[in-house]
Amino acid sequence: MMNITKRDFDKRKDEVENDFSFLSILDDDENTRLKYKKKGDLVEEKISDQLQKILIANGFLLLYNVIEATVRNSIVEIYYAIEDNGISFEQLSENLKKIWVEHSTDNLKDGNFKQDTLRDTILKITESILTKETISLSNDKLDFSGNLDAQKIRELATKYGFDMPSNGRNLVTIKNKRNHLAHGEFTFSDIGKDFTVGELEKFKDETLVFLSDVINKIEKFIIDKQYIHD
Repeated sequence: MMNITKRDFDKRKDEVENDFSFLSILDDDENTRLKYKKKGDLVEEKISDQLQKILIANGFLLLYNVIEATVRNSIVEIYYAIEDNGISFEQLSENLKKIWVEHSTDNLKDGNFKQDTLRDTILKITESILTKETISLSNDKLDFSGNLDAQKIRELATKYGFDMPSNGRNLVTIKNKRNHLAHGEFTFSDIGKDFTVGELEKFKDETLVFLSDVINKIEKFIIDKQYIHD
């Protein structure tokens, strides 16, 4: 169960661990040197303070990447389970019914549509329900827009009906720092100067434990078929 999500998580986890292993080596700035050839000569240099800050800041990008990918993949597994089991609208839990209707009426947002669009949408929804068509939920509707932290993920748990993961308090810092970088509000060295490698290691460990819990909670949700109404 959830083998695709687990494999992807393990791959991204390895990327993070490798990056952080390199960071921990650079943290010993008194003894670590870069050696490379320049115009045929062997050059040895101390790791610059700015490079350390940049690499620390880059850690926030890696961590947020694994957060968003893992949550997205896990929820998509719910969609796959619904489709693979041929679940119709009437069989869905109340939570998933609301989500399907939300997805199905996405083209009616903000009232910016023609009456013909409204009629066609209602007709399509009605036919799907009456003919007991297998429900299909679109991955494209999962738009997190860089806003995932522990609180947002717990809100998703409430929305879908799976058990809430616990802890994860530092995910909000990871999200905020990632967004500062993604939107160009701060330089990498601006972000990196406020954190040590040790502090980032704690963020990393907490994040990976939290995401493992998310995977387990959603896997249980799927195994117990909690997407079906009681």
